[in-house]
Amino acid sequence: MLNRLPPLNAIKAFHAASRHLNFSRAAEELGVTQGAVSKQILALEDYIGAKLFERSNTGLELTLEGKALKNVTIPAFELLASGFSRFERRPPRSQRIRIATLASFASQFLAPRLDRLEAAFPEIELEILTSDRLLDLSREEIDFSIRYGVGEARDLICDPIGSADLLPVCHPDTPLSSESLRRIQVFTINEWSTFERLRGDRLIKGGHTIMVEEFLVAISAVLSGQGLAILPELIVRDHIRQGRLKVFDAPIENWAYQYYVAMLPKAANHRDVTAIIDWIKQEVRALPPVWGSEKCS
Repeated sequence: MLNRLPPLNAIKAFHAASRHLNFSRAAEELGVTQGAVSKQILALEDYIGAKLFERSNTGLELTLEGKALKNVTIPAFELLASGFSRFERRPPRSQRIRIATLASFASQFLAPRLDRLEAAFPEIELEILTSDRLLDLSREEIDFSIRYGVGEARDLICDPIGSADLLPVCHPDTPLSSESLRRIQVFTINEWSTFERLRGDRLIKGGHTIMVEEFLVAISAVLSGQGLAILPELIVRDHIRQGRLKVFDAPIENWAYQYYVAMLPKAANHRDVTAIIDWIKQEVRALPPVWGSEKCS
């Protein structure tokens, strides 16, 4: 469809002139001469085959065709401005730090600590993005990301931020003897297979397994008493400490996957970035141990 449009410079010239009803002011807005604006308006009138402006004793006025076209260009340019505003580049020395993370980490670890995070960095404007796709940190102007995996990413500095242990958890009221036992398993992790290898099949024989795609879905189900799950220690410790979840068996230690920070090498020289990462690691270290709590019955 774009090849059926008139030249975009002509549309821009009309857009400015239709708002100002003055070619000189339109030229100032666009950074061109008045003659250039007049030339673009004439080209647009030739293209559509209709006159867009008329001169009167008080100045310029739009013709009926001009008013109809203005009713199209005004909302079109507003839509473009709104769409491009989210890609606004940060100026040099910006105090904004953009963190890209998974929804599970953002909701279960970062969100409950926003007060402390902002208190620790009152001069920094934080922007927390959640996405499970691999991001181009440079192109998308992300200062660092928090991912879950083996901690290896090409051309990035990767650093674990917590333990690699998984904790078998349940709601405090969930019985483990029920024949209708429901196990929540996260796709690709295969944590229940490892549990069976290490702990035996006493929880594998009965009940059934439901597969989910994200930790966030699994933890929500367990918090609602809908089943058992084996989840990263980092995102369940708060719930265990506050009595919303209980550990029902020993941890699966040194799991192959864990939460880690990933950043471009140049970010390691950014004082604010390294300070926030150090703060996150300190918050992780401050989490009290949970294994040894009373198990589910």
